[in-house]
Amino acid sequence: MKLVTVVLLAGSLSVSVAHADPGADVLGKVDHAMNNFNDGVFESKLLIREPNGSARELVFTTWQKVPDKRLVRFFSPGDVKGMGVLVENKDTMYVYLPGFQKVRRVGTHVKNQTFMGSDFSYEDMSISRYGVIYDAKLVKEDAKTWELDLTVKPGVEIEYPRVHMIVDKQAQQPLKVDFEDASGKPLKTNEYEGYHLEGGNEHWNPNKVIVTDHRRNEHRSEIVFTGVKLNSGLRDDLFTQRSLIRGQ
Repeated sequence: MKLVTVVLLAGSLSVSVAHADPGADVLGKVDHAMNNFNDGVFESKLLIREPNGSARELVFTTWQKVPDKRLVRFFSPGDVKGMGVLVENKDTMYVYLPGFQKVRRVGTHVKNQTFMGSDFSYEDMSISRYGVIYDAKLVKEDAKTWELDLTVKPGVEIEYPRVHMIVDKQAQQPLKVDFEDASGKPLKTNEYEGYHLEGGNEHWNPNKVIVTDHRRNEHRSEIVFTGVKLNSGLRDDLFTQRSLIRGQ
């Protein structure tokens, strides 16, 4: 009797594994590839492109400690110099406005608002892993890419309940991400260009991220990475409100 029970249980387990969707495994690879370093310093330019062809350029640096901590500080132009954002985790963020000499917590009611006129929201800045937010289904695969459909996990509140993601197999990171509403209508699209190896040939980093907001008449912003330094041993006390006020 015990032998029969074991055989039946083993059979049930093998059926369950055989029918498990491989999308979760692919999304796990994506999360790992996006965060396969201890810490990083990313020097960047943010280009906010207007419909009339003009563009505003902001220069900033991001200090990141895996998995969730980020400190972002702006250096130009003059009206944003010294401004900073501290991300402690997905739910806890602070902004420092030098003109007021105060740190303010970012409320949940404003996390979906655009950041400094760009097409990035505060919530976008806080997402470093998709697997804690979404369940994944593999919908297509070829020699170079995977395609995933993501749906928000039960009980998680986020601006984009559905996501369609095209993943580069070599870098194991997204090439294109369509953020969608509950019906599948694209709201915003992120595109990643120029993946190359950083940090001793361990981490693939894009040269550029292009964000298009379909709700704002195809308004577009770009982040261009001008310098990357990985695993330099960033201290925990860098990611504090005191550091946010003090500056670099």
